[in-house]
Amino acid sequence: MKQFRIAMIGCGGVSTMHFDGYVNHPERLHIAAACDLDPARVKQAQERYGFDQAFTSVDEMIDNADWEVGVVCTPTPVRLPVVKALAAAGKHILVEKPFADTYDEAAEMVQICEDAGVTLAVDQNFRYHFPYRHARELVEAGKIGKVINLIHQDLMFRQDQGWRTQTKRHAMSVMGVHWFDGFRLILQDEPKSIVCVTQSSPAIDCAGETEAFTQIVFEKGAVVSYTESFSTPRRRAETVVVGELGTLVLDYDGIALYTKEDRNNAKEQWENPYRGAAKPESAFACLNELLTALEEEREPSNSGKDNLKTIQLLDAAYRSADEGRTILFREEVPA
Repeated sequence: MKQFRIAMIGCGGVSTMHFDGYVNHPERLHIAAACDLDPARVKQAQERYGFDQAFTSVDEMIDNADWEVGVVCTPTPVRLPVVKALAAAGKHILVEKPFADTYDEAAEMVQICEDAGVTLAVDQNFRYHFPYRHARELVEAGKIGKVINLIHQDLMFRQDQGWRTQTKRHAMSVMGVHWFDGFRLILQDEPKSIVCVTQSSPAIDCAGETEAFTQIVFEKGAVVSYTESFSTPRRRAETVVVGELGTLVLDYDGIALYTKEDRNNAKEQWENPYRGAAKPESAFACLNELLTALEEEREPSNSGKDNLKTIQLLDAAYRSADEGRTILFREEVPA
């Protein structure tokens, strides 16, 4: 197994999850450097995690440190120039989610990396932290037969701070991008249409939406109903996957299988090893998928190219909400 040398770009809040996950795997990676525009912030991270070199610009780190893979934890509004600089330097890249603020920007980054011959992947860590990846394996194994529909609720009281509160796209950009990606992963299908309504609650201080109500029809017939709320005092996060032979119920803790023979008790249950305090391991799992793909000379399952389809869903949901109508993918959405 090869040990890769990585560098962190951005030492803000989300980087902690990455650092905490990465330091547990010295056999797989070595954190060679990190940079942040705030000297105090990168110094604080260096003192906590002990990486070799600290910088205040990407260009400086490219010129003066030895590393192969960059992990981009910057805010999305400044992500494109960072990806351009890394790709031009021949660095492979893992970017935080959401991949980009718009589909066009995400597609531009994919093209930049393809032209530069570097591999781009996205930290869709809820494929592990919320057990979507395991659910897909159970569906493939025939546990519930053909999937008919998915019902998802994500309810919380969430007051973000900093740059996120100033963006036009909020709740779905923060959390919906996880759920859209999970729906795609389970169904392994393309969307046919989407309709979305958004609201902004005065209980939350932000410029964008706090509530979203979305329905997606997929080509093979499955229908997804998804509700997001950032203003609900009671916490709930659950995906119900309804199949012809049974139903899977997913939450952060794991998965339960229900069948018509006993509707009140789970027939089987599986714990999620990436739940709770193990969340940083889900970030490592996404990075390790990129590293393994580099070793095997293949496209990672969480590639930027694959994630374009998730951003496509997110973009279409916002477009539906803005225009007050159903969006038809074959007719109106870029491939």
